[in-house]
Amino acid sequence: MDRSKLSHIETSALIAFIEVAERGSFTNAAAALNLSQPTVSQQIKRLEQIVGIKLLHRRSNKVYLTQAGEAFISYCQTALRNIETGMSLAVQSSQTLVVKVTLGLTCFNTQRYLSEILKLSHQRNPNISVDIIEYSTDDLIRGLQNQTIDLAIFSLPVPAKLFQFEDLYEEPLLLVVASTHPLASAKKITWQDMHGQALIVPRQETDFGIRNIIEKLYRTHQIKMGNFIEVSGCQSLHQFLLSNSGLAFLPLSQVQKDLENGSMVVKQLPELSLTHRVVLATDPRYPLSPAAKNLIETMQIVIQTHGH
Repeated sequence: MDRSKLSHIETSALIAFIEVAERGSFTNAAAALNLSQPTVSQQIKRLEQIVGIKLLHRRSNKVYLTQAGEAFISYCQTALRNIETGMSLAVQSSQTLVVKVTLGLTCFNTQRYLSEILKLSHQRNPNISVDIIEYSTDDLIRGLQNQTIDLAIFSLPVPAKLFQFEDLYEEPLLLVVASTHPLASAKKITWQDMHGQALIVPRQETDFGIRNIIEKLYRTHQIKMGNFIEVSGCQSLHQFLLSNSGLAFLPLSQVQKDLENGSMVVKQLPELSLTHRVVLATDPRYPLSPAAKNLIETMQIVIQTHGH
């Protein structure tokens, strides 16, 4: 196949050729194509030059196919049908192609907004598949750096020099105990009451996230920790709390249902008001895919709609 020769044939010339042959008139073909008659004539002339043979007989009141034109036109019609079919299939393929975005987050950030984000993402772009991976803060950092996750939702503080951040929302960070814990019935508690109390915290190697806030708080008030219970997930932390194994500092969204059903209570320490700040992080070294950008837009819509 001499593709260099084919590259000179324009689709518009094939369409003009078919229209002229079917209508038997340059004038009628030009009107159907919304072109001038000289333009159609030039297209046919150029096509005949490329093919190297006369395709149409021209008479004063009639235009009709030559023998070569009769042989050529069926292939033109097939070619155009194939192009049209290919275009249709390409559009269908783009509509059904599933693109994956991997979103990493800690267990402390799964309760607030996540279900609304996933629901709206599917409504806006059903072809985007969002993979949710629940990681520790340490693993989130590594995942962004080695590109195993595209986006990460962090609890502050986080390593500011490594990533780009966008504020998502904030909520109260509460000191909670099980309703059967010895401190639960105390009308007031002081920092002295915290001495020796077992503290349940997320397992972590680096000094970031909620654990960083807690440890800094204890150092500031010179509180001696009792048993230091490290857990790898919020479900384990929740079970330890309910079994009276210790106390914990948790975002409101994590304990909302427990507070409502009375299985946990909030204890207020003097002059203490903590905030759980949550951000979206990306690694600036790697460009975001269109699907990842779309998911970010979806997050922004959900959070703006529901408010911080």
